[in-house]
Amino acid sequence: MPQPAPYTAWKITCGSPEEAQQLECWLSGRIDLNRTMIDTVRTAPAGIEHVQAVPHRLGDYFVAIRVSREPGANAGSFRLRFELRSDAGRFWRDLMVNLLQEIEAAPQSPSVVLDSKGEPHTAPSAG
Repeated sequence: MPQPAPYTAWKITCGSPEEAQQLECWLSGRIDLNRTMIDTVRTAPAGIEHVQAVPHRLGDYFVAIRVSREPGANAGSFRLRFELRSDAGRFWRDLMVNLLQEIEAAPQSPSVVLDSKGEPHTAPSAG
């Protein structure tokens, strides 16, 4: 049986249910796994600056990025869950943080709080 992907979930809270709904709609295109985010890398070998744009596709780092609502929870909030690929490089954290910063800068001025983290289960070692 395949193990569940490690994940990090965030609670996003807006001032009203309407604002949360608007933010969810806006967010749907931002968390598409085919979205490519650009990282600008600056180096200065021999004192000469080089700038390189490095593309990062969300689907190369995450199995899924899901929005969900808890039954009976505050209607002005929802969860955003990042499910990590087993072969994701270390840059996944930067991508997640960049997405969370985009959310915090949204007109709804939501609060973003870590909700939970899950690690894959490992089989106990024979001993």
